[in-house]
Amino acid sequence: MIRSKFLFGLCLSVLFSAALSPSGQPQESPDFAGDWVIKIGNRVFVLITLTPVPGAAGHFTGSLARPQHFTITGGGALSNIKGPVVQYPIVRGNSSGNCLSFTAQNPADKNDEDNFLLCIIGQGRGTLKLDFPGFESSPVTKDKGPLVVATDWDNTRNYFLDDSDVSNPDMQRIFEEDQRVREPGMGKIDWAVVNKTDAARREATRKLLADGKLHTGEDFERAAFAFQHGDTPEDYLLAHTLSMVAVARGQSKAIWIAAATLDRYLNSIHQPQIFGTQFDTPSNGPVTQEPYNRSLISDALRRYLSVPSQATQDEQRKQYEKERSTP
Repeated sequence: MIRSKFLFGLCLSVLFSAALSPSGQPQESPDFAGDWVIKIGNRVFVLITLTPVPGAAGHFTGSLARPQHFTITGGGALSNIKGPVVQYPIVRGNSSGNCLSFTAQNPADKNDEDNFLLCIIGQGRGTLKLDFPGFESSPVTKDKGPLVVATDWDNTRNYFLDDSDVSNPDMQRIFEEDQRVREPGMGKIDWAVVNKTDAARREATRKLLADGKLHTGEDFERAAFAFQHGDTPEDYLLAHTLSMVAVARGQSKAIWIAAATLDRYLNSIHQPQIFGTQFDTPSNGPVTQEPYNRSLISDALRRYLSVPSQATQDEQRKQYEKERSTP
């Protein structure tokens, strides 16, 4: 785990080159002046305000504002965001081509400074990099006010730079269809048809994942359900992974599908399930959860995983058996 230096470094690799027009000719001088922001969803995480120094072409002052505390993990997740917003004055700033190097100073310690590189890569778009080994560039956009650094962060969850407040409508449609075909309606479910359409939904979900179209915790929870209805151990293991991403992105109720997908994966490789989420209804025997390792996960721990107690599960099993025997 990497803790933030007094200022800032976010893990998202961005390559940049000199700004060129479509004809290959250099564009006009980049406009650094104004407000540049790093956002998580619709919330401002970092606000950089740049002001030209009168009579000194290419020189800038300004400020960098961000939450006082945050932690960066190796995977680029931001967590433990808390504290008041702190303004760090920009004490030096010099431009060269499409990039501006500037120095921000800790207001509590004038001997504590950090150097940054802001590069413009398109209209109103750029990258910000802390000049410190191990930190990579982060995307920034030029925005207009009023702009305020957010303070309503949940310091118990992880945030990512590609977080979005809007779930993918295609993933929502896939999930709704996945659930709809499992509703018995007026007749029996044709599982041969369902299995075929399940495969198509998994492929559509796989494409959304490959194209980077899923962002919210809800997106990843829905994707987990699509792969939970797969037919290979790899499908179930991917479903379990997707559910963990959903939880990491704030979808706490996805903890149940995380347990269920792990149980399904264990059963698929001929190992006992550990949460008891899977009920089997063999044609020539009673409803069962076997093989089931009942000693590993206590009922106290099950509560935190949204998994029923073993006694409740036994009542569920009896109810399934009753429904099965009812004409």
